[in-house]
Amino acid sequence: MSASDAQHQPFAEEKLSVGTKIAYAIGDLGNSVGPGTVIPFWYLYFLTDVARLDPALAGLALLIGKIWDAVNDPLVGLLSDRTRTRWGRRPYLLFGAIPYGVTFALLWIVPPIQNQLLLCLYFAFMYILFDTAFTIVGCPYAALTPELTLDHDERTSLTTYRMFVSIAGGLLSALILGLFVFPAFPDQRTAFKVIGLLCGLIFIPPVFITFFGTRERAEFQAGEAIGLAESLRFLLRNREWLYILAISLLSWMPVDIASAVFAYFLVYWTRMGEDEASLVQAVILASATLFLPLVLWMGRRLEKKTAYIISTVSWIVFMLVILLVPPGAKLPAYIIAFGVGLGVSSAHVLPTAMSPDVIEVDELMSGQRQEGIYAGVSVFVRKLSTGLVLAAIGPVLAWSGYVENAPQQTPQALTAIRMLISVVPALILLASVWVAWRYPLTRQRHAEIQAELRRRRAIA
Repeated sequence: MSASDAQHQPFAEEKLSVGTKIAYAIGDLGNSVGPGTVIPFWYLYFLTDVARLDPALAGLALLIGKIWDAVNDPLVGLLSDRTRTRWGRRPYLLFGAIPYGVTFALLWIVPPIQNQLLLCLYFAFMYILFDTAFTIVGCPYAALTPELTLDHDERTSLTTYRMFVSIAGGLLSALILGLFVFPAFPDQRTAFKVIGLLCGLIFIPPVFITFFGTRERAEFQAGEAIGLAESLRFLLRNREWLYILAISLLSWMPVDIASAVFAYFLVYWTRMGEDEASLVQAVILASATLFLPLVLWMGRRLEKKTAYIISTVSWIVFMLVILLVPPGAKLPAYIIAFGVGLGVSSAHVLPTAMSPDVIEVDELMSGQRQEGIYAGVSVFVRKLSTGLVLAAIGPVLAWSGYVENAPQQTPQALTAIRMLISVVPALILLASVWVAWRYPLTRQRHAEIQAELRRRRAIA
């Protein structure tokens, strides 16, 4: 083996045990079921058709929450970078777990408020409370990935474990909703209240498992954090991270758009009930779970960006096929749901696996580790995608003539729903392919950066 080859070999200590990977991955269960599955798929529908909030005001309530996101996500990320305890940044997980579960349950309670504006403000406030609790847990959790291992491919493996839990958790929640909750509680308000309570209780223990089952690097906790202005300056100078930011946003927005509109499409175009709509969602997540090993294999054999491009192109094709589904046809919806699995799996794994690699690019420039601020902004972008989508779709539905909980929608409303679930996501995915093609950080370049950082640490 040449000196150059040896330089690029991962250290043995960078290989994580299966137990560590599972302990880390299980902490994403709440994020995947709540913000990742139930909220994107059902919350806008809940606000319009269950709470009977005007679609435009429903979008406004969610937009208010996203404005708060612009403050609290980077702030918590910066605070976690500056937290110096014997547990590193993990105390945020310990003390944020219970508020996270409680506030999620509160999202699904319809208050006895008749005034539309007051109802809008109430749900905006509830969403802000939940989002704050989510940030306190989510940002430090995301910041753990680059600290647990520095190895390029081991990060892909760690992320695949995490996304298996994420997608499987979403799958299980969709099955439980479709097979048990909705059939057992025909009253919609009661059904969603039960969903909120069950999920809120389930969200808490996995966060504790991650707290006790992972360890951060003591050497990354030793140095003094750089100032706020300088921290943001290095972040904005990180060209590789800006690419990842764009890829992440452009890959999650189609997921959020399709998730938000899918319930409307299945209920009003294919004429399914809420229970069967949940089963179609389960097919998507089951397919994404089955494709995870292929995505992991592609991410290791190819450049991560190449694997992402291949998977996303297949996803674009299936999204456009949705336009061919005739009204009332249920079987094609299941077939398409299975077909998008590769793209959905890739969107979960690859941008997330690519994100930790840019931390070393920043360290090369700044001489410091800044996992928290990067995680904070990344979590913000993820939630921004969901918020922008849910905030925009409400006014679009109102403009198209959509009538809440009507037995049948107008042709204009149905056309808007079909365009939102097929053409719009396909165009956004096409943009993400173009950005991924230009992404400059290769496996070879990352190995060179790691080698230089090891040299610097050795002489520091």
